[in-house]
Amino acid sequence: MCDLSVNCHVCDSSVTCLHERYVDQILRELDRRITHQVKENAKVVDAFVKELQKQFRTNTFLYNAHFVDVMHGGSAYEALSVKLKTDFDIIIVLPDPYIGQNFEVQRDPSKYFKLKWKNQARSGCQGFLNAAQLQKQAFEELEKCVSNVHAPGVREATYRLGLAACTVTLKKFNNTIISIDLAPQIAVRDWKSSHLVKLQSLPQSLQSYISTLERNCSPIYFFSPAVPGNAGNKDYLCNISFSMLEKEFLKSNVKVRDMVRLVKLVGEAFQWPKKFGLKSFYIKRLAVKYFDELKNKTKWDGYKYILACLYKELQETKTIDGFFVTDQITYKKKPENTQEFLKDINVVYHLSSTDVQQKVKFD
Repeated sequence: MCDLSVNCHVCDSSVTCLHERYVDQILRELDRRITHQVKENAKVVDAFVKELQKQFRTNTFLYNAHFVDVMHGGSAYEALSVKLKTDFDIIIVLPDPYIGQNFEVQRDPSKYFKLKWKNQARSGCQGFLNAAQLQKQAFEELEKCVSNVHAPGVREATYRLGLAACTVTLKKFNNTIISIDLAPQIAVRDWKSSHLVKLQSLPQSLQSYISTLERNCSPIYFFSPAVPGNAGNKDYLCNISFSMLEKEFLKSNVKVRDMVRLVKLVGEAFQWPKKFGLKSFYIKRLAVKYFDELKNKTKWDGYKYILACLYKELQETKTIDGFFVTDQITYKKKPENTQEFLKDINVVYHLSSTDVQQKVKFD
């Protein structure tokens, strides 16, 4: 198998313009067929969330003297959707005392995190936050709030508990189904944890962005009071998320976002999520990791650069690098299908822009 170089060769200007023209045609069709409908669904979700926030004000835990911030995430809000069936992620930013500055973060042997109260008067088991208890309380009150919401454009809303989020299914009057994940999370507004990589090791553009968030006291990353698996002390474990950081960062550069959309679209055409478990998350993470290299490339060259980086990381490491957290597993390779995946990436990398246009599907 030939290696893919991350140093894309330079084409003459006429060929570059041709590739960009085909890429723009693909993205315009994506906008016409998919993005427009997703935006219409987003209006319904926004109306639902607005009514949901009104319910928070009648609720002691979620209201807590002021209000709960709601942040929008997921491919739908990132303008990265490539399918009509797109979930909407809503992060419920928990209020004081469930804020990052009230905890000391410790890494568990499971590689998840435990949050130790700085104020021992609030402590439970050896001073740690009981994440399962917090989630249970948040879920119970969210369920009450959701049951009282009557949003315009929504005929019916049903509610189901998941591992890390409450999933609300909205049925519009035209029978369109919209899925929303409501995830209560703890916001952290600085980059001081010893478990994070050094800020200076991140791409320069991302360093500047995080520094701005710190100065503004804005959320940078989140802890979710829920973890997968069967860890013995999982009631006290939290998972970590950088989804909002990645979302806002990619929103600031439309060209890099379009590169991600194209990789996602091609990945769907070749069934990478189904065959290899490659989710949107991994592609976004690569785009953020290599942002400084991508930002000055054309959309076509950037698309190929992301593919080359994906190939390189799959070929050289056991996992796709966690990037933000030291020693973090984000995508663990399965030996039985790694070679098939590498072959697929190799094939896709060498497709022309006209080939890509013929391969992608909009549904």
